[in-house]
Amino acid sequence: MSQQTNFTKLYVDLILKKIVANIQSHQKKKDAAVTTSLATGETGQGVRSSRHWKASAAMDLHYSEIQKGFSQMRELDELTQWSSKLHQDRFKFLGDKYIKVLHEYLTEHKRID
Repeated sequence: MSQQTNFTKLYVDLILKKIVANIQSHQKKKDAAVTTSLATGETGQGVRSSRHWKASAAMDLHYSEIQKGFSQMRELDELTQWSSKLHQDRFKFLGDKYIKVLHEYLTEHKRID
């Protein structure tokens, strides 16, 4: 009988890339919503607009999605220890394109035991 393949460890780089891209997308959308909310929140008239409240709701949504993404990164790290393998070529994309997300994960979200 052959040994089962651990697909999570085998494809951790692809899974991680998808999670990190999703986090970065939500961060950009949250930043746009913050800008809109601040711009419309300067006056009493703007605060009463639906544009302001839609932007506020979008900020909350994107914040929760970002936190969920970091939680998924932490869970994947616990399964595969990918953060200790960042020197490998298959994780090079993190240092090239997603350096801000990686830095935030390593400084704020990673559990240190």
